[in-house]
Amino acid sequence: MKRKFTGILMGILIVCMSLFAGCSLVETNSSKLYNAVVEEIRNSEGKVVAQITNRELLSSYSSYGNYYLQYGYSEEEALNMTLTQLENKKITLLEAEKKYDVNKEGKNLSSLHKTYLFEQTESSLYENLKSFYDEIVGNENEDESSDEKITFNGYTRKAELERDKNGNIVIVSADEYKEFLSDYRPSYTDKDYNKDKNQIYVGLLNYVRYNENYTKAFERYLKQLKTAEFGQNFSTDTKSIFMRELDRLYQINYENYLLQRYSADNQNRDRVSYVTPQNVLNAYASKVRASYTKYQLEQNSSYDNDVQESLNDMYYFKQGDGVTKFFTVANVLFKFNDEQTAQYTKLEEKYNAKDGTYSYDDYQADLDNLYKQIDPKVRVLNETTGEYEEQKNDRNDKNNYKSVDDIIALIEAKLASAKNSTLNDLGDTINDFIYEYGEDTGMFNAESNYVIGIDNEGNAVSSFVEEFNEAGIELYDEGRGEIGDCIVTKTNYGIHLIIYTGKCENLFGNGIDSSFSLTGDEAIQKLYNTRVNLLVDKTYFDVIYDELYADNYSYYEGANINFLRENYEFRVYRGRIADSIK
Repeated sequence: MKRKFTGILMGILIVCMSLFAGCSLVETNSSKLYNAVVEEIRNSEGKVVAQITNRELLSSYSSYGNYYLQYGYSEEEALNMTLTQLENKKITLLEAEKKYDVNKEGKNLSSLHKTYLFEQTESSLYENLKSFYDEIVGNENEDESSDEKITFNGYTRKAELERDKNGNIVIVSADEYKEFLSDYRPSYTDKDYNKDKNQIYVGLLNYVRYNENYTKAFERYLKQLKTAEFGQNFSTDTKSIFMRELDRLYQINYENYLLQRYSADNQNRDRVSYVTPQNVLNAYASKVRASYTKYQLEQNSSYDNDVQESLNDMYYFKQGDGVTKFFTVANVLFKFNDEQTAQYTKLEEKYNAKDGTYSYDDYQADLDNLYKQIDPKVRVLNETTGEYEEQKNDRNDKNNYKSVDDIIALIEAKLASAKNSTLNDLGDTINDFIYEYGEDTGMFNAESNYVIGIDNEGNAVSSFVEEFNEAGIELYDEGRGEIGDCIVTKTNYGIHLIIYTGKCENLFGNGIDSSFSLTGDEAIQKLYNTRVNLLVDKTYFDVIYDELYADNYSYYEGANINFLRENYEFRVYRGRIADSIK
């Protein structure tokens, strides 16, 4: 079935335009073909106000044109829809320039916005240069995971519940309106591309001068630019070529800036984002009914797998005898290093040989000694950068060293104290441990905690290793475990502190009929206060509201672009379109 696309698809337009700024240029000596105008856009007076060239069409088709093909559209349909998106982009840019009374020469742009465009253009140039550099030094597939910064992304609430003057619960925006780029912090002071672009070129020359590989990258970049301009009778000195490239990048970034500014301002219109509490309740109830129909009435066999793989998309959990019971846990892992992992494997192979020379007791003693060699990570949150920075934890520094046992004892004490606070505060406390000490990257910014199931015979329904499942089930204890209870287990990964984070159960109880039609303050407050993942401050209300907000804006966006299109005539010259996409 073909997927339906509506509206201007502003997000796609902006993303694709960004790609144009950072990708390699089309290499061709057929400049006449690529510069041919394939469509003219005329205003109500019949004046040509915008054009689309083959170069633009080919670049666009290679991105979101192919996106349409993936959803079953024919090549002709994909071409027509690509043209429509380019038309929408062009007239939106015209509308934005009219609305803000600006142009790319800098008319009515503040010094902040001019500096932003200067920096974006400079950044695009260096990104392109870096792509050539990577080709030379072979960094295209380099694994940079070791340099990855550990941060907690969290969630910023978009809307809040309040009571109006009549005592009724209403939804209000959580943020006051912000001017576009109000959070932008420039690296330069008062830069203007149209006056200062020569500084970018001079800076580029100085940047590549003292590094042989960057010098080669610069030469490759120059060669590709020359190839792209072949036959166009442009000046061929190096500076002129790069100044034209800077103009190209500036044009792309200027258009992106306008699209983003226009979209951001539209999204701040109250009538665009209006959502009521009953809208949220109805949307949640609809999701419950859909899940109930799929898993209970239709008995879809994917239930067990879906709970484990897509917990955040589950709005109904099956009840009754013979049904798998699911619960969630958090994992704080104190991990073997590579050398210790290799030692673990050797010990396991030695024991499994069963040649009578290595007893079970000796095997366990050696494993215990290996586990004692784990030096845990200790991190502290840098409030300024938002990064968890690793601290020195040297076992030779006896006064400051924290062993695995030390950290586990500290966590257990904090958990015991946190159980006396609210459930959400307890979740925050558990989450802190994951980033301060944990080495399980699967827990970092995870949408949900780890899910373990128990079938009717008491067996684990899980993809985790046996020791992990057994420890989790011991915590669960047929539902008698308390959130925040923890247990230590050891596996081939290292030492795990597993923390129980709750049963997977229906939010409005087992009487599922009550969830099919929700009304009233109590219901909306429950959605507002119940987290989808105990460790992250994002509730069911937030999930539903964000979806409704996006739907409302998409509807407005579509209506707005249709209104704009009524003021223009679109004249396509089919015979000029490149044969490769006809």
